Amino acid sequence: MRSRPFASADPFLKLILLFLLSFLSLGVFMLMAQGISMAVFGVGFFSDPELLRDYQKSYALPLNWLLLAFQHLGLFVVPALLFASLVHREPRRLLGFRRPRAQTLVFAALLILLSVPMVNALVWLNEGMQLPSWLYGLELAMQKLEEQARELTDLLTSGTSLWMLGVNILLVAALPALGEEMVFRGLVLPIFHRWTGSIHAAVWLSAALFSAMHMQFYGFLPRLVLGAVLGYLFVGSRNIWIPILAHFANNATALTLVFLMNSEMIDESIEHFEPSAPQVLFAALSTLSVIAAIVWYLRRMKPMLAILPPSEDPLEIQ
Repeated sequence: MRSRPFASADPFLKLILLFLLSFLSLGVFMLMAQGISMAVFGVGFFSDPELLRDYQKSYALPLNWLLLAFQHLGLFVVPALLFASLVHREPRRLLGFRRPRAQTLVFAALLILLSVPMVNALVWLNEGMQLPSWLYGLELAMQKLEEQARELTDLLTSGTSLWMLGVNILLVAALPALGEEMVFRGLVLPIFHRWTGSIHAAVWLSAALFSAMHMQFYGFLPRLVLGAVLGYLFVGSRNIWIPILAHFANNATALTLVFLMNSEMIDESIEHFEPSAPQVLFAALSTLSVIAAIVWYLRRMKPMLAILPPSEDPLEIQ
């Protein structure tokens, strides 16, 4: 059987290929979204991008839902599948799609819940960071991007109906978890592993790229750590479904908490970190517990991984 055209390419070329496919695919999907927007809502966001931020319009929410879905399909899901098809005869194995073990899925979901106090503390720490005075202009630009992201998040999560929560679970939790994990854990992490020869370097480099991709400086640190946790889950299991589920659990938990706060079922303070003694203690215990759980998990899974043939190990595929 003939090998794929980029099967023997070096890691840097594979990374460039993946970015190129993402860029081209995103362009195609944005054109498709533009066409649907013109046909359904009668507006074109290419000619007037501010239409997407005019949240008073009746079409604002469905239009941004449409754009969000096509962005994730075009930027992550489709390029990942195309790339895997170009570099390996069995794209499913390259991406790490194998039947997951039930106990590993449960462990991944519980680990994400365990990390919540740690992540909240990192959010508080990141939000308090300031750039040097000579980067003041850049800081203002990042603050503007952050405010725009916050306004969009408020629009997407402002509803109190279950059907709106269901749409958000699909478009803001499930689809990003699938696409981003396929790219950053399923493809980018193994490429960095092949490039650097170090699992830890691959985990943290892919996590840094994952966090930077969101273009939110004030959320960079918690996303970096979350990306590393997801990376170690993939390294330990060699199964992409594990970080996908963990990523989904993180997103869905956040959406559910916002929904419950909007419905006045829980207090908004539950999501915020304050540097008080009890919360600092909870954050410290959360951090230590997450580290201990990952170390235990990697040691426990190592003997099981040793029996996998190279053709079934995403981190060993050329």
